[in-house]
Amino acid sequence: MTRRILITGASVAGNTLAWWLGRTGFDVTVVERAPAFRDGGQNIDVRGSGREVLRRMGLEQSALEQGTGEEGTAWVDANGRIAAQFLTADQDGDGPTAEMEILRGDLARLLYEPAAERATYRFGDSVTAIVEDDEAACVTFASGRTERYDAVIVAEGVGSATRTHVFAHENAPRWMDLTIAYFTIPRTADDDRLWRWYNAPGGRSVSLRPDRHGTTRVMLSVQQPPGGEQDWSQERQKTWLRKRFSDAGWQSARVLEGMDATDDFYFDVLRQVRMPRWSKGRVVLTGDAAWCATPIAGIGTTLAITGAYVLAAEMARSDDVVAAFAAYERAMRPMVEDAQGVPKIAPRLMNPHSRLGIRLLHGALRMASRPAVRGITGKLFGGSTKEPDLSQYDQNRTDGSTGAPERAVTAAGRGALSPLLALGAVGLVLGVSAVVGRRNAPDPSHPRIRKWYRGLDKPGFTPPDAAFGAVWPVLETGLAVGGYRLLRQPSGTARNTAVGLWLLNTAMVGGWTQLFFREKQLGASAAASGAMVASSAAYVAAAARVDKPAAAVGIPFVAWLGFATLLAERIWRDNPEKGR
Repeated sequence: MTRRILITGASVAGNTLAWWLGRTGFDVTVVERAPAFRDGGQNIDVRGSGREVLRRMGLEQSALEQGTGEEGTAWVDANGRIAAQFLTADQDGDGPTAEMEILRGDLARLLYEPAAERATYRFGDSVTAIVEDDEAACVTFASGRTERYDAVIVAEGVGSATRTHVFAHENAPRWMDLTIAYFTIPRTADDDRLWRWYNAPGGRSVSLRPDRHGTTRVMLSVQQPPGGEQDWSQERQKTWLRKRFSDAGWQSARVLEGMDATDDFYFDVLRQVRMPRWSKGRVVLTGDAAWCATPIAGIGTTLAITGAYVLAAEMARSDDVVAAFAAYERAMRPMVEDAQGVPKIAPRLMNPHSRLGIRLLHGALRMASRPAVRGITGKLFGGSTKEPDLSQYDQNRTDGSTGAPERAVTAAGRGALSPLLALGAVGLVLGVSAVVGRRNAPDPSHPRIRKWYRGLDKPGFTPPDAAFGAVWPVLETGLAVGGYRLLRQPSGTARNTAVGLWLLNTAMVGGWTQLFFREKQLGASAAASGAMVASSAAYVAAAARVDKPAAAVGIPFVAWLGFATLLAERIWRDNPEKGR
């Protein structure tokens, strides 16, 4: 007997489920509260296992062809000048802009149209009650009709009403201290094919992104603790945004004018959905209703598609829906917990509150975008997540192939940073150290420091100034690579110790230049050099227990510090009257 399945929500997850369940012989009904299919939405991307699922559906190429055409990500200043950028053409893997960038509505329709061939869609209706007995779940709808189903799949959004009804008080939301608004405005001749990101003081940001429909997609964000703004009326939300962004600069005036006329305004205060369980009897959650990781994680759509596929595959393998739901949760929990491990400081890092913070962010991103760093990270450190092993579902492939899919590296775990956040964190830390170092450098911009340094008696093995200038970028690159690899590892005692020593050593580099060049403390700087040899060696040893390549790229740093210590001690000994 054919099993009857109800899916609530014509979302990306809901449509993916309808596609797969319909093709494996289930009688599928999808109910959607909206009066008609919704084509709107902002830019989303699909990576890793999500792309593998689309490939198995035969839809990967269509999704690529319907992409937004976004060519990269650029951080801009108030005059629109690019402070840092990551172009897709320069990336060996997915960067901030992925290869598969598509509008939410375009992807949802790409899934919906073939799914509707084997599933019944009912718009303008919703679930009001679910009562289970030994044989089925009896569902009552807002339209007044009552129907019985073998299983109910809740594929709604972060504020799912059906979840609240069935799993009352079980969600423990994790607020991410970021308020966002999405909407569409008319395109102008100045709009290019880049995702342009502008930061304004006060934790504010304005993003403009291209689409293939002749319009521009906007995101406004404010970094602040939640204040219940998601429950305000739309007019109150718009009034609040006008007040917050009236003096933000760049293209804020154009954006606010476009906000008044838009017909697809969306506003939310970001929070993760944290559920202790995803199923109860014949009811199961998936997508944002089960685990919303928020856009900060950068993996929401991939999670939705992957989770829907795994759930459909497990239901096809077992007549026992409770057992199928349990297997689905076991397969997906590691990937979800990985995605939800984004630290709450991430929005603060990417949305600085001061002009100095913005300059440091831009400097950090500019350094992270250097070809030397970008090339290494792109080749060696592509984002890794605890994706489920899709090869166990190979019998579900519809793309004509039978081999196992490309397997994702499963290095990252809970507490690991996403690729973009890891790059930003590395760039920010090293950027601060670099700012301090440049402030004390004996170059033409600091004539007094330069004159004093050139007047020191130095040993014959002292390298020329040009050699110092050539060596430090290499050492900084090694530190950047090591820090990135460690931040991408799951949180734990060994990893956290290595990260702490990495932070200590980067801070000590800037501190040493302050001691030696600006304060002329030759004895103290020689002692500091010796301490840095010990701390850098400890860093390499700690990193080796977590990630051997991270340790390997730190070895030149230790070697150089050993040489620098010998040099600093000799200069101190030979210049007793020139130090303090």
